[in-house]
Amino acid sequence: MKTLYGLILLSLFIPTNGIAAADLMSLECQIVPQKNLEICSLSTQAEHFPVNDLILYKREKGHLPVLIEVIKGDVAISWFWGFSTQGKYSVMSFAEEGHPYFVVFETEAFLQTEQRPTAIAVVSDYFLESLIELQDDGTAVFAYSGSRQTASDGGECVDAQYDNQSLNENCFVTINILDKSHDAVN
Repeated sequence: MKTLYGLILLSLFIPTNGIAAADLMSLECQIVPQKNLEICSLSTQAEHFPVNDLILYKREKGHLPVLIEVIKGDVAISWFWGFSTQGKYSVMSFAEEGHPYFVVFETEAFLQTEQRPTAIAVVSDYFLESLIELQDDGTAVFAYSGSRQTASDGGECVDAQYDNQSLNENCFVTINILDKSHDAVN
């Protein structure tokens, strides 16, 4: 039943004109590491810009897509960030007034379609600009938009480049999302 509902819902958002499809929607699929399936997200502009509506579904090769969740835009922009390095964790991201926060789930629970699972971590800090990498041990690398001096309050700047990203005077910081000593960030 959920598969049928997902297909009907998805078909409502697919315009007949290819140009309109490119203008109105953004479909992105990411392969789940270590699995033979992918998570796809379809983002549409909500009635009250700049927020969006987001449809998430899973798609296994040779099977119909199965609806995971529909997130109606209210005050935040939402997107599916992706997976940790080996797929243990899935990350949803939301941004209100340009400041993102990251909600981390265990991937196995996230793939269940009955209800949204309980998050294992929520990382929200004014100066954490973007999530660069999440490892399966919970170590996350964030682009940090504050000064190097303020970074020393919450962690040291990591002098490294990730996927050719360089932040000039800013830095990257690492946080273990599972470590309770970072409760000020979580």
